[in-house]
Amino acid sequence: MTNAQANNHQENSIQKELNFSDKVLEKIASQTAHSIDGVLSLNGGAISNLTDRFIDNPTKGVNVDNDDDKLSFELKAILEYGKPAPQIFDRIVNSISRSVKEMTGKEVDKITLNVDDLMTNAEWKKQQSNNNKSDDSKESE
Repeated sequence: MTNAQANNHQENSIQKELNFSDKVLEKIASQTAHSIDGVLSLNGGAISNLTDRFIDNPTKGVNVDNDDDKLSFELKAILEYGKPAPQIFDRIVNSISRSVKEMTGKEVDKITLNVDDLMTNAEWKKQQSNNNKSDDSKESE
């Protein structure tokens, strides 16, 4: 047996297992969805918003079900008013599926998008400005 054959034999006998936490999978989906034109925000509802005032949560608005290597994602989003939601959704699905496959090797089985609101860019920026002012005043108390 040559050295190359011996090394190859050793590599083949090593059991390999690569696992990803749900938080990592949710982060991949969140970062990917945020990069899509027309997605203003991913949000997790009132309780999540309250919690997020105290901690930075990069997976807000994204939940994953990791069952027997079948990944299902559920996202809650605010989309930009006037932009075609079905096309935005298709871009989200394609991008998340591709990113998850490239980064983890796992296949995405299902993606659900719940649109919580439609806002213009101006409305969105105003709301963010108001939220930041509210957060600043609470921190100074």
